[in-house]
Amino acid sequence: MGKIIPINKNKLSFTKIFTFIILIVIFFLTVFTSPIFSVKDILIYGNEHYSEEEIIEKINFKLGDNLFLFRKKKIEKLLCEDPYIKEANIKISWPNKIQIKLEERKVIGYVPYVGTYLYIDKDGRVLETSKHYSKNVPIVQGLEFDYFQIGEILPVKNKESLHIIAVMAQMILKYNLLQDIIKIDVSDPEDTHLYIKKLDVAMGGIDQFDKKIQWLIEIMDIYDMGKIDLTNIDKGRAVFSPLT
Repeated sequence: MGKIIPINKNKLSFTKIFTFIILIVIFFLTVFTSPIFSVKDILIYGNEHYSEEEIIEKINFKLGDNLFLFRKKKIEKLLCEDPYIKEANIKISWPNKIQIKLEERKVIGYVPYVGTYLYIDKDGRVLETSKHYSKNVPIVQGLEFDYFQIGEILPVKNKESLHIIAVMAQMILKYNLLQDIIKIDVSDPEDTHLYIKKLDVAMGGIDQFDKKIQWLIEIMDIYDMGKIDLTNIDKGRAVFSPLT
């Protein structure tokens, strides 16, 4: 009779597990070293303040890196930590493309503060600070506050004036006047002023602000120096006074 050889089930089970682990390791090595998943395109949309090179530097991920190593949610969160970036949406197109769509905040003015200038957006959020102002945007005067934090809205005492800035900014951006305005003064919410080149424009409160801006655009084509009072346009009247 033949001799029966007992099967060592523990050894067989270990062999299967070991083989499985080896196959898993081979699979991951193949995936992470395959040129198929090396990123060939990083497409960036909506960026104005930052260049494509600066965005790529921020995400610390470059062409040729393996797409499996890209952490979409982590990168979106990282980008939105920058005060200039309001929203970041990333789409991964397998096997080798990344699309980044940004919504940036836009500087609408500078606020002087203790020897420096605070760059603010339309909501009064501080985007950055500088010892000098160089961008072609207006100085904003009349906001009262004791401190600030980069990335946060200015904690102003006169909240009505901050609200006026938001309304003004919306209209100024709508009619593409940002580069024409030298100064915005909201010290008195009922007697606000825009300074455009050599024109001092009394805007009054924020009522009918859209209409006031439309009138201002027409007047700017006629006068470039003097004082303009637009506080009574509800009566169909604007008053111009030449400089004396």
